[in-house]
Amino acid sequence: MREEMKHTKKLGNKGFSLIELIIVIAIMAILIGIVGTQVVPYIEKSKQAKDKQVLSGFLTNATTAFANNADALNDTAEYTFVIGGAASSDTALEKVKSEFYELAGYDPASVALADVISKMGSKAGKSISSITIARDANGKVTVTTQVSETKYDKVFEELSST
Repeated sequence: MREEMKHTKKLGNKGFSLIELIIVIAIMAILIGIVGTQVVPYIEKSKQAKDKQVLSGFLTNATTAFANNADALNDTAEYTFVIGGAASSDTALEKVKSEFYELAGYDPASVALADVISKMGSKAGKSISSITIARDANGKVTVTTQVSETKYDKVFEELSST
């Protein structure tokens, strides 16, 4: 009798059928598809937030560089430079640029915009075509970006000190 019960127990323990497994896999695929489409925009927004932090760091570095070189700068003059742009004939501005690049972690002799863009994580960050740093006559420092794709125009606003 015990042999019969063991044999019956083994026959009753079949597991899942192939159709049941396929249904479960299909349901999981649908759920992953729904969740995936909801999560992807948040991932891009978090990458954009990181890129904004990088640009905010540039503002801090530029403010520090302008402050450290205040003796060489004209208090009422406006100064502007583009990251990776051509050298200026103004030696005071070149000192500011050099210190800015060092503070930002770039080699002042060979920095290019592509070096900066390569560290951006978002699609909007990768579409940046120029980053301009300026100090106005009142000492206000700004970081302005331009993007190559118009759909990212509103992502990075102008950042400014004070």
